[in-house]
Amino acid sequence: MGIKRVWRDDSVNQCIACKICQAFAPRVFKVFDKMIVVPWPDYDLYEQEIKEAAENCPVQIIKFEEQSN
Repeated sequence: MGIKRVWRDDSVNQCIACKICQAFAPRVFKVFDKMIVVPWPDYDLYEQEIKEAAENCPVQIIKFEEQSN
């Protein structure tokens, strides 16, 4: 299907800078004081890694939007 957008949603929880997302997808996520999403023109290349990072985030703040067909 493909991912068209990835972002950090701090509306409920805050990033705890655990670096799990960076471990799963180091080309997409960077963690300093908080996680940032690296602007990337084609997140499809890292679709599985993004999904795993979102699934394993302990505070569940990684969100992504899939492209519709």
